[in-house]
Amino acid sequence: MKYDPSLDGEPYLKDYEVPVTEHMTVLEAIVYISENLEPLAYDYSCRGRVCGRCAVMLNGVPCMACITGLQDKDNVIEPLKGRPVIRDLVVDKHPMHDRIADVELRVRSTPITLEEFTAPVSFEGVYTKLASMEWCCRCGCCNAICPALDAAPDKYIGPAGMVAIALRHYDPYDQGDRVAEAVQEGMWNCIMCGKCDEVCPAREIRHVDTWTELRAIATERGLTEMKASVLPFVGQ
Repeated sequence: MKYDPSLDGEPYLKDYEVPVTEHMTVLEAIVYISENLEPLAYDYSCRGRVCGRCAVMLNGVPCMACITGLQDKDNVIEPLKGRPVIRDLVVDKHPMHDRIADVELRVRSTPITLEEFTAPVSFEGVYTKLASMEWCCRCGCCNAICPALDAAPDKYIGPAGMVAIALRHYDPYDQGDRVAEAVQEGMWNCIMCGKCDEVCPAREIRHVDTWTELRAIATERGLTEMKASVLPFVGQ
């Protein structure tokens, strides 16, 4: 998709012919177009699903351009859904990143003690869960596909924000009530469709399994007052 706000009234699609090679990625196609056919505004850094900067829509599905192969047909590459377009394929992720950074801050009322620091940590209960969530690169693919976030963006923080909350829930040094925070940020408005798991480039993260655990704890504590209060199909 092409869009220059200084020249164009709105974004538009433009056709390009790219000589496709075996295992060619979406990012390689974008780079070819920009370097050989017409300059494109796009963003990337690591080329290995770590930085999250190259996320785009491929044929209507969010993906990381650096690790996603071109499909054997005409491909439509557009900016990531749900974010303001700055130019061509570059979108403004600052509001999402700032929101995630806010909830991901570790909450402490006292300094970490030596006893806490040296205490044994459960491998299955803590380490494996934290290690998986650390793979979140804030690319925004999960948010772009989320129907609950699309339906009520003011009532649900979205999958990326929920991962940040869950990360601190399992963090043994965090003293915040992250289950209550998850409820306040719209956890019960998620419809558990699993689309975030389908598109997330970090296969280590198990979104739905994590939400299920948090919901079970919230239910145990009676924190269910937000369930089905916004979207009529939640909890059906």
